[in-house]
Amino acid sequence: MESVRAITALDDVEPIDVNHLTYRLAKAEHLLEQRLDHALEEVGLTLRQFTVLAHVGRTPGLSRADVARLLLTTPQAVGGLVQRLVTAGLVQRAASSPGLPIGLTLTAAGERALHRAAPLVREAEDTAVAAVAEDERQRVGAILDQLIAELCR
Repeated sequence: MESVRAITALDDVEPIDVNHLTYRLAKAEHLLEQRLDHALEEVGLTLRQFTVLAHVGRTPGLSRADVARLLLTTPQAVGGLVQRLVTAGLVQRAASSPGLPIGLTLTAAGERALHRAAPLVREAEDTAVAAVAEDERQRVGAILDQLIAELCR
């Protein structure tokens, strides 16, 4: 009987508010990821793969756990992603001592792929936000920084 009351109470609640800020942020992120994935098809990468290459290129020797923190995911989720990049010859695992994390570095092919992909990502990002004036982008950026700071507390 109690579950019937709970269901009835939920009937009055909209399951998702499409006008809520968090929903709109998630939708914008999803649409931007799709646009960037599409732009990166030209070089055979996904946005997640490009992001790994960019982080490893910036900081050679990152571990899978380091990359996972940067991608806001788990080392397990990064494992398959890194393996595909290793298999594609874009990333290599550095030798390490037992018990130490294995560092990741770009191969020459990975550096070339990153060099080809970076302008595509910048162009797609610029096109995606072109409808928003620069001063408004800065304002949105400041608001997002506030939101992130609050969520990190």
